[in-house]
Amino acid sequence: MQATAESPGYLSQGEDSLYFVHHGALAERRAAVLLAGPLGLEREHGYVVWVRWARHLAVRGVDVLRLDYRGCGESTGRFDEATFPRWEEDLRTGLEHLRQLCPGVPLMVHGLRLGALLAARVFRTERVDGLLMWDPPESGQTHLLEVLRRKVAADNLEGTGGQARSREDYVAVLEAGRTVEVEGLAWSRGLWRSAEGYSLALPDKDESRPWRVVHLDGRPAERFLAPERSHSVRAPRPFFWTTSNRLLPELTNLYEDGVSFIAKTSVPLEARP
Repeated sequence: MQATAESPGYLSQGEDSLYFVHHGALAERRAAVLLAGPLGLEREHGYVVWVRWARHLAVRGVDVLRLDYRGCGESTGRFDEATFPRWEEDLRTGLEHLRQLCPGVPLMVHGLRLGALLAARVFRTERVDGLLMWDPPESGQTHLLEVLRRKVAADNLEGTGGQARSREDYVAVLEAGRTVEVEGLAWSRGLWRSAEGYSLALPDKDESRPWRVVHLDGRPAERFLAPERSHSVRAPRPFFWTTSNRLLPELTNLYEDGVSFIAKTSVPLEARP
């Protein structure tokens, strides 16, 4: 088994602390990647795949930092105070820490699901050399509505929803200023309203830095979010972030595509074709 060099720790973020794990490169360091993970149960279900991906990169000479947003996972903070911009701030803090750990190498940000939304915003304004997005939602509100759809299905199946029986019912509760328990987390009106207008901020067409959208549903090219910057991989169903039934899904093609993108991004700009 390949040895690992993994160091957990906490970063100060105001009155809160962000939990992180730094995966040190196990070969000559050629790049560094900040991983921006998904939300709620998607984080829990996708945890093994996310850690395996970090280790997969470390073996290939890539330093990796993965962290938990405030109010999530092992980080401190109240989830009912969470908003998309606050999580974006958390990514910026993690990015600066990784920059200090790995000076002199290309620095990239890679987001999965919710993390892809946040990573795209960070890429627009920070000194980052590349952006990789796995299955990004089209907006924050689209993403939250998808999670609420799963909640409604679970409530109707288990009889736990009380009088609320639709996504619209739950949105009305949020708009009234009350919290809604969703997958074990207390959603607030602040979180819901922060998702409004929080669209996927794809880079401009003339952006010279490498960036890539990877769809995991095997969709045809005519359905790509960014036709010239997208790729499609057919990941096993159900997706690894929606269930833990398949502990080690077959994701060789996805990993190879990610490594290839990072390798190309690590090439100095003047040497790229």
